[in-house]
Amino acid sequence: MKCYICDTALTKENETEEHILLNAIGGKLKSRTLICKDCNSKLGSDIDNKLAQQLNPIANFLDIKRDRGKPQNVKGKYENKEIIIEPGGKMKLARPYIDKGEKVVHIEASTMGEATKVLRGLKRNHPDLDIEKAIKNAKKSKDYLPSVSVGMNFGGKESKQAICKMAVNFYILNGGDPTTIKHFLPFIQGKETEAEVYYFYPRAEVFYKGEKDVMHSLVLVGDPVKNELYVYIELFNEFKMLVFLDRKYNLEPIYNSYHYNVVTNEEVEYDTPIRIAPKDLRRYSLKDIDESKFKERMRILFQRIDTVSTDRRIHEITTKAMEEMSKRFPQQENPVFTKEMLAYLSKRVADEFVLSFQHRLFKNEN
Repeated sequence: MKCYICDTALTKENETEEHILLNAIGGKLKSRTLICKDCNSKLGSDIDNKLAQQLNPIANFLDIKRDRGKPQNVKGKYENKEIIIEPGGKMKLARPYIDKGEKVVHIEASTMGEATKVLRGLKRNHPDLDIEKAIKNAKKSKDYLPSVSVGMNFGGKESKQAICKMAVNFYILNGGDPTTIKHFLPFIQGKETEAEVYYFYPRAEVFYKGEKDVMHSLVLVGDPVKNELYVYIELFNEFKMLVFLDRKYNLEPIYNSYHYNVVTNEEVEYDTPIRIAPKDLRRYSLKDIDESKFKERMRILFQRIDTVSTDRRIHEITTKAMEEMSKRFPQQENPVFTKEMLAYLSKRVADEFVLSFQHRLFKNEN
C-alpha cells in the first residue's frame, strides 16, 4: 500500500491511523492503509482541526464520545456575563463578577476558591475586610438560565478541504483507484482554491432518521450511466455536503455507505441503498452557504439536541435520586419500600425536575 497523497510506501514505521470521520466529532471509522504519518500530521493540523473547531459546539452539547479526551468547552453569554459550557451542558461563570456599591460589594463566582481570591484582592484596599466572615455568609445556589447565546460558524476553504479529504478517504477505503482522485490533491493541500465540493440543501431528508437519532453518514455512489462518482456526507444530520470525484465515470457501479449514530454510539445499517435523484444533485447543490437555509437546519438540529439532552437529564435525575435514597435508606435495614422512602425519592426528583425544566412551564408565556 502507498500513501495516496505522496505515493510513499506505507510501512510499520510511517503508517498512521487516519480517521475518515474526525474523531473530534465522534467519528469511529478509521484506517491505517490510507496516508503516511507526515501527511496525516500536516493535514490534520491545517484543515481537520478547522472543521473540528467549527463543529465543536455540537460535539459539546451532545457530549460526544471520543477515543481521547472530551470535546472542548464552549463560551456563551447570558446578559452581560460570559458563560463556560462544559461537555454535556453543565454551565459555569467564565470568571468572577463584582458589583461594587457604596457600602456593599456583591461577588458572583462559580466556586468558593474563586470568590476567596477576589476577596483577598479587595482586602489590599480594604484592610478591615473579614474574609472568613464573608465566606461564611456566602450563599450557594443553583439557578436556571432562561437563555445563553452561543456563536457558531461553518464553512470556508479549510473546512471544504477537510470535507473533500473525508470523501477521498472513504473512496480509497472502499477500494477506489487512487489515480482517479489525484486532481483533488492540490485542493486538499491548499495549492488550489476550487474543487467540486458543494453544500447540499435537499427539500426532504435523503434517508430516514428517528427523532432522537443524530448521525454521521458517508455514501459513495459510482453511476456509469450518469457518468458520476460522488460521495454524499452528513455530519450531525444537518451539515450536508456533496463531493463529486469524477464527472466522466464509466467503470462498474459502486455503492458503499457508512452511518454512525453519535447518540447511541453504534453503527447503523440501512437495507435499502440510498440514492439521490440526478435532478436533485443539480438543483440543490450550492458552492456557497445559503444563510436562511443554514439557520433552519440549525433550528432543526438544536431541537433534536434538546430532545436528546432532555432524555439524558431525566435519566441522570432519576438515577442520582435512587442512589441517594439507597444510601439514606440501606436495603439491609429497609427491605420494603416505605412511604418515607417514596416521599424522599419524590422530593429529590421533583426538586431537580423543577430546576432543570421550569422554563418549559413558562414557554408559552414568554
